[in-house]
Amino acid sequence: MPKVYLTAASQQNAQAAKLNPWQQSSMLGQNQHLPYFRAFEQPLLNFNQLCTYLEQHIDKVLTQRGWQADALQNTPILLGSTAYLMSDCEFRWHNNQPLPQEYSLALIAERLKTRYQTSVFSVATSCTSSAQAIGCAYQMIEQGQCQRALVIGFEMFNRLTFEHFNAMHLLADDLPYQPFEQHNGIILGEGIACVALENQPNPEKKLEISAITTITDHHNLTNSSAEALTQLIENCLHKAGLQSHQLAGIKVHAVGGNSDEMEIAFLQQQFPSIPCLLAKPYLGHSLGASGAMETAWLWQQLQQDKTNYLTITSQGAIEKQTQPLSTGYYLNYFLGFGGSNIAWILHWQGKE
Repeated sequence: MPKVYLTAASQQNAQAAKLNPWQQSSMLGQNQHLPYFRAFEQPLLNFNQLCTYLEQHIDKVLTQRGWQADALQNTPILLGSTAYLMSDCEFRWHNNQPLPQEYSLALIAERLKTRYQTSVFSVATSCTSSAQAIGCAYQMIEQGQCQRALVIGFEMFNRLTFEHFNAMHLLADDLPYQPFEQHNGIILGEGIACVALENQPNPEKKLEISAITTITDHHNLTNSSAEALTQLIENCLHKAGLQSHQLAGIKVHAVGGNSDEMEIAFLQQQFPSIPCLLAKPYLGHSLGASGAMETAWLWQQLQQDKTNYLTITSQGAIEKQTQPLSTGYYLNYFLGFGGSNIAWILHWQGKE
């Protein structure tokens, strides 16, 4: 079977935005300012604004790879999001415009299908939407259905999601955002990431995606169970033919909520002193965009001279480190509401 490589990425996130990091909640008439990772200048993205952003990031990846926008007939595009067109609906409501008859991911897919003249697929599995989209693209390439694919994860502010999380008492009310170190709640974020997958490597940045596994956690609708996480990771390592000590690092879930304690205990037992990379302190929890955004973020971290990470000792102590990351195997896992969980191994080989 063909190997599958991550060869390019374009990302827009709060790290470069330098915008007001606070968002007002108005639940039950009570106003409260909560931290939020803003990536877009517009308070609400309407349909055309969102699609323009998506097309910009697709075009950036096409430029990186030297692909032509009019030659993508056999290059499927996969979308992953939880936001759909909720911000467009809210934008229309605030501007006294009629609400759309439809507001699903399929509308965005049709726009991109027309623009790039290729197949576009939508994936909606809560917080793992774009991660599952990467899994689907991986399988399509591995099975010879295509030679390359584009995956886009996107999330933009909408009050429905923001107030929903706040109503469940899941959101943090102050900065800094330090999952694992503080369990004071989630800070949501918005952004877009587009990643390219191919059956040929980028020789300048050789990163192979392999050993993808999925599992459904039936234990709880909103919390991940230790049993499901353990089985997911064991299955992934077994499929890759690796043992835990052979990993060079782990991109962890780490949201800052109650599930952090379960995750820390799991890592302490199974992966003591292995570098743990936390993306959410920099990006926020971008929900359905997390898979694509955190994969693009990790790819960037692998190319840095020095990267910040944590290690968890066998005694449970959390230690901060700043060192270059070595070549080798990196475990990535993504957990979501409803239990649609996915994990894979990235083999970072750097330059040939």
